[in-house]
Amino acid sequence: MYNVTKYHPETRGKIDEWTEISDIDQTFEGVVFTLEEYLRMESNYVKAIERIMGYLGVKTLTVSYLERRDYAYRASSKCAFNALYPIRMRDLRKKVKPGKVLSRDQIPNMLRLMLRNTLYAELEYKVNESDEEYRFKVFFGYDYMMGVHSMNDLSPLRHELLHLDMYLED
Repeated sequence: MYNVTKYHPETRGKIDEWTEISDIDQTFEGVVFTLEEYLRMESNYVKAIERIMGYLGVKTLTVSYLERRDYAYRASSKCAFNALYPIRMRDLRKKVKPGKVLSRDQIPNMLRLMLRNTLYAELEYKVNESDEEYRFKVFFGYDYMMGVHSMNDLSPLRHELLHLDMYLED
């Protein structure tokens, strides 16, 4: 199992850092945490999973567990909310259920919904549906920590993920 995270291993737990979308507009280490910074880091998480999936040759993910939650962050206006949660994302949130196979174009929106705490889900890849064991699994835990289970060694991606400000930990 790996953790893929925005937290630098040397400073994690030693400095005050944002941990979720609802922290937007709060101050951390003297800097106001903005929506733009949130979206930048969220995009890095999505890119990291896309890169890992490409490395593993994974094209789809199946929802193996799902919990729906309220929207953790409400934008200041309906227009801003619609920009943050486009119709395709809201439709996916409403219709997704366990067993749903997510296509490559649905996965980024699903990950964003998970990162924004509107869904808690576990996404898996199995070579065959009848397989007992998954080959790849991704989920998000407390404090914006992404858990990645893989049958393959992901350490060759460590340097590449650093370019996304992401840390791969064994």
